[in-house]
Amino acid sequence: MGYSRYILTSLTIIRLMHQKLCNDSRFERLKQHSINIPNLMTLFEFLVLPNRNDMIRVYDLRHYFSEFSNKTYPDLLTSIDDVNAFGVYCASQSSEMNESIQKIRAQAERDKQQKIQEVTNAKERYTGLMNSIRGISCSCSYKYGYHQQCHRCTIEEQAMNVKVHIYECPLPSKREQALAVIFELQMPLEIRNYRDTIWQFINRPKPCPPHQMHEWLSIPPHASKLGPFYTGPSNCKVKLVSSTKSVTQNYSYSPFIGSTSIEGFLHENSLTVEILPTKPIRFDDECCILTPQLNHPDYKQLQFTINTTKFLQNHVIAKRSDCPIRMKPSQFIEFGSFRSGHRLQWWNLLAMFEMDSLPISEESVTILILHSIWQYGPQTMNISSSDNSWCSEAHEQLLDDHFIDELITRLDRRLDDCELNWQHELVLAAITIITMRMLTICNSTKQDKLADLALKCRRIGEKWIILISENIQTILSSAFN
Repeated sequence: MGYSRYILTSLTIIRLMHQKLCNDSRFERLKQHSINIPNLMTLFEFLVLPNRNDMIRVYDLRHYFSEFSNKTYPDLLTSIDDVNAFGVYCASQSSEMNESIQKIRAQAERDKQQKIQEVTNAKERYTGLMNSIRGISCSCSYKYGYHQQCHRCTIEEQAMNVKVHIYECPLPSKREQALAVIFELQMPLEIRNYRDTIWQFINRPKPCPPHQMHEWLSIPPHASKLGPFYTGPSNCKVKLVSSTKSVTQNYSYSPFIGSTSIEGFLHENSLTVEILPTKPIRFDDECCILTPQLNHPDYKQLQFTINTTKFLQNHVIAKRSDCPIRMKPSQFIEFGSFRSGHRLQWWNLLAMFEMDSLPISEESVTILILHSIWQYGPQTMNISSSDNSWCSEAHEQLLDDHFIDELITRLDRRLDDCELNWQHELVLAAITIITMRMLTICNSTKQDKLADLALKCRRIGEKWIILISENIQTILSSAFN
């Protein structure tokens, strides 16, 4: 239940941030961009929600994020250099960002001209040194075991040591990519915080996964040339990265000045324009976190029937030969079929109390019941004008007054049966939780009746406490006597 609360709270924060940004005149374009959170629509079905308010919140969140799942333009975490990307659009409209691009390009052009002059001078020096020894033979010798370098080889060595580092432009030549880069450097703090939040949520439960990418602001020459234009915080989560190294990094040695043309020293930006990728949890693993695990050896093999509300009756029947000796085959099938069909779960619960087909006093059965009545379950995306549209299909029966009456009758009868048997505490706990679940969802016409049933559960619990206390006192008295 705690993990469901974390997801619900995180999505509420993301929605509020998104709404506030969309209402800001600077970021109205955000209304036309998608929000892409993997498996979100399906994930809602697996959330464990104990009360009506949580179900209403999920209903609202589901419709909000569904509305933004297929917008015209891409989301903020993919294709940041696309012509329709949010950052590209914002940067193109910002005079400050365009001015920064002009400054970077102007400085890059000055650096390029300086590099051309540096290479030209180096070539002239290399040529002069090599011409000075043309026609001179090597006269190196060994004296007293030491190598004595001749004048020709000394000059040749000097020529070989004439080196010039390459030039790499810090900005991409393509306009959309340049706009994407400057937006990453000077992104408004509100957008950066929102994007960091949604990025960390997608990466749950590890909000900052390790990566093998190359950060632009840690790579020469981009670090020194672009660093002064960065206006974001030092601890931002989503960083501008490249999947490849820069040309500068790849050149561990300077090109040979004697044979490399001037153009061979001049390179365009070689980094790809990306941000840190997301690494979402596998959907099956997250469903496992949201689903209770059966530990009892008799029920453990039926875990797959708790994981889903798909129709698995045939599969369960096929596994009937695996039914443990301590369990009746009918109980094996009943347990495995309880969740088959999300609309049938409450009906199956009613039938279970009527037929006494499963032992509620066993922990695994209680887990099955509680998870079935708390999990949100599937819901159609059709927007309904009904006041009860927040209620998912799995729990629509609780809005049927006749069904509530029938289930109250069965629960009341079961309470009478266990009233004096305080050793079956799980029965009382399960009935109490079922009653409170019904109370949080049912129509107002049945709330008083369910409240009376809840009070009856409380009275029985108080009676059990008295009985247990009396037994403890009796045991203590016998021990001292």
